[in-house]
Amino acid sequence: MMKRFFAILSAALLTASCGLGGSDKLKVDLDRALKHPASARDVYAEAVAIPLRFPEGSVPGRETALLDVAVDRFFLLDAGKNEILFFDWNGEYVTTITLADTIVDFSVYRNQTLEVLTQDAFFDYAVTDGSLLAEYPFDNGGVTLKSLGRVDDDSFFMLGSKDGFAYGCGYVVGGIGFYSSARYYSDYLTTHAYAPAAEVQNSRFFRCGDSVYSFLSRSGEIDLYTAGDFVCVPYEWDFGKRQPTFTNVQKTADRLYLAFELEGESAVLVYNLKNKQYKAVRGEDFPLGVIYDGSNYVCRPAETGDGLVILRYML
Repeated sequence: MMKRFFAILSAALLTASCGLGGSDKLKVDLDRALKHPASARDVYAEAVAIPLRFPEGSVPGRETALLDVAVDRFFLLDAGKNEILFFDWNGEYVTTITLADTIVDFSVYRNQTLEVLTQDAFFDYAVTDGSLLAEYPFDNGGVTLKSLGRVDDDSFFMLGSKDGFAYGCGYVVGGIGFYSSARYYSDYLTTHAYAPAAEVQNSRFFRCGDSVYSFLSRSGEIDLYTAGDFVCVPYEWDFGKRQPTFTNVQKTADRLYLAFELEGESAVLVYNLKNKQYKAVRGEDFPLGVIYDGSNYVCRPAETGDGLVILRYML
């Protein structure tokens, strides 16, 4: 019961600072950054293309995109075919996994397993060969799930929506199973406001080293998930009167990368956590995908033919 209390409390509030003194909001003048965008070559050192070799007779669907990376593996979701394809780092095809229910999201856990989410279950697959290791069915309580991240062997976190509000959800293996609660904004003590469902429209989990994070689509708030089913807010933003929509967030040891859209313009904000300096680069020049081990990986159609390539931007 105590485990359940703390799990539900953390999912409902999501307000604790990661430091005892509180987390200051990071101030960004987006208009200034967009008026003088940086060159993409100020963001990455080198870019290489890795062609993907699909099985003979197989044609990638139009809804195929890179979703995650592990040691010597790329994972692509073909939403049209409802299947996940495995490739090695040379672009060679490894295997495919297919589910009967619609695949909502997936993420890599410690380079060991691929966690795949549907609306009423998630599955563990080995990252090496796609073999099924475990299945965890649950009742989602009416929450439309959007994304999944695994923090430790026992703890899964999910984001979703219900009745127009954003929801934080979780699953404790060998314990209470699935739980959920509507999300407050992190300054709930003064606003007492639930976050709208729009906050999780693009939200996904991402990682930096062994740390697991997620982001909110409208506020850009970044949450850190820790062992013991605890969530804190290390980064909040002050964009003045601007309200961009965030489509992706990634992190390295000293920088945050935020892909956003504002008044029809797509860009990536690069924020240096050490000196609090920032710059924006056009999204078409530096598309943000998945940052893994110092490189940004993005899936794009090949310039010639109907195939796909992985673009690796070395940061």
